[in-house]
Amino acid sequence: MFKLLIVEDERITRESLETLIPWDELGIGEIKSAKNGQEALEIVKSYTPDILLCDVRMPRMDGIEFSKRLKSIFPKCKIVFISGYAEKEYLLSAIRLNAIDYIEKPLNIEKIISTMKKVVEIIEVERKGEEEREKLKEHYNQSLSYICTQLIQQLLTDHPDLSIFQKYNAEDFLNSNLDVIVGFVNWQSEEEHMNEIVSKDLYNGFLGKDFTSKIAALFAFLSPNSFVLICNNKREIDTRKAVDILKEAFSQKGEVSLAIVYSIRANEIKEHVENIIKMLQKNVFYNGFGDLYTYEAFENKREAEEVNFDFERFEEYLRRDEIKKAKEEIEKLYFWLKSNQTIDVEKVKNLFFEMILIVYQVGKQRKITQLLDEDGRSKKWREIEQKLTLNQVKEVVYETIDGIFEIFETRGNLNRKAYQIVKFIEENFYDKELSIQKIAHYFYFSPNYLCSMFKKATGKTLNDYITEVRIEKAKQLLKDNSIKLYEIAERVGFGDPNYFSSLFKKKVGMTPSEFRERYYV
Repeated sequence: MFKLLIVEDERITRESLETLIPWDELGIGEIKSAKNGQEALEIVKSYTPDILLCDVRMPRMDGIEFSKRLKSIFPKCKIVFISGYAEKEYLLSAIRLNAIDYIEKPLNIEKIISTMKKVVEIIEVERKGEEEREKLKEHYNQSLSYICTQLIQQLLTDHPDLSIFQKYNAEDFLNSNLDVIVGFVNWQSEEEHMNEIVSKDLYNGFLGKDFTSKIAALFAFLSPNSFVLICNNKREIDTRKAVDILKEAFSQKGEVSLAIVYSIRANEIKEHVENIIKMLQKNVFYNGFGDLYTYEAFENKREAEEVNFDFERFEEYLRRDEIKKAKEEIEKLYFWLKSNQTIDVEKVKNLFFEMILIVYQVGKQRKITQLLDEDGRSKKWREIEQKLTLNQVKEVVYETIDGIFEIFETRGNLNRKAYQIVKFIEENFYDKELSIQKIAHYFYFSPNYLCSMFKKATGKTLNDYITEVRIEKAKQLLKDNSIKLYEIAERVGFGDPNYFSSLFKKKVGMTPSEFRERYYV
């Protein structure tokens, strides 16, 4: 069903048009009306008409002016003018606006119905044509995606098959300089086939354009997390522009890092791509996502140094339940690796997995069997193997430690850890930056584990408890009439006095001023 907008200054005519025409039978299901162009402009801010039935002469803004503005917003809207004046000037304006028809007053219902049937038919034909074009475009882009993947696979072999490039009119990729962009992506969603979605977006837009009937760039995923874009210097693709388009394509779907190598020959592609993927993977592992590198930036890296981590000391801390000290050892290694960045990624992952095996060993000695069998260890290794950054790998170890020691604590030691957190809050309530993240960082807990453990031990959320402590401290300070309210807010960790007063009233049932007046004045 289509949408209609009627713009007519004569009330009787306007209402007659709304009520006397069998719009449903014509395929028009929604109708809005306005008495002049100005009012109609307000309506189209939230309404998208398919058809405009508009008087020419109206106060405030005439039909011609309104139609010009509407066309600039909704160029596909079909226009039918109505007027009691068959003046040449208006007829010419109607022609310039590609109006479907020009109906003279007094209005004839049969004429309006026949005109609207014609308009609806025109829209239906146009939409059917658009659907067909979209289907053809999608089919073309699917074919283009398949072709590009084939060509890239050939370029990544030692001996590309010339006949395949000739078949697709792409010989230039074998005998001209090429710019290569390699990407590494961390998907935000765990939804499957995200790489297919991005490929489709790129081929429907940037890569699907008709570049003089020749393929201007090749794009394909090499793995679920890595891809390559190869640009031909002879074609109409600007490599820097391609970088921006790739970033935009991934912006809502994940984090991406890119590396570029300029002006290489086809026979160098395989070696360069393999090297870039390894180096990009390593840089992402240590520095996270979001950077753009050139091939030169990867060169001249210093020699790898020996890793120094005392596994015996780490295990001893775990046996003595000194989790904070055990995690401090991990942090030392983490920051050393971040500053050094020479150790192979797989070696680092093996190192952290060895820590997990030690955690499991300590758990086994305390008769904990959950997750500690062969299947549990394999699952944990796969988890580490899939992580793309050093920080993610470290978090897996922290979560493993927290999980095992949570089982210890539920056997009787839970209150001890909660007491340490309560004490920390009591000693730091005045800190405006006090937060779940800060407390978790101090105790080397993951934020999720910290919140879960504290709620289980106290029955309160961590944020509620911080607020409770601050409100109680504020009540004590309110006894002293010489301390101003904004000073009290500052002293109990609130940077905004207004927010402090609002929260105080929410928790206590009265403002700080009312509380002071009632109990201490």
